[in-house]
Amino acid sequence: MPDPNPQTDAGPSADGSPNADLDPDGESGPSDRPALLAATPGTDAVLDQLRTLAVLAGLLALLVTLIAVELLVRI
Repeated sequence: MPDPNPQTDAGPSADGSPNADLDPDGESGPSDRPALLAATPGTDAVLDQLRTLAVLAGLLALLVTLIAVELLVRI
């Protein structure tokens, strides 16, 4: 199956020069990783994920603490 995206940043360009995708004006070309920028989540999404992870970590810490106290009390 042929590669659907023939332009990748995995190696040197077809003519061998490292700056072949640069415009004469110094602007970067289309193979300058636009997919990575498009896939980067926004700050609101990251904050929601961090908040969720913090709540889950707190619940896990509470559960482990309660189990440890229960085991210590039984001794």
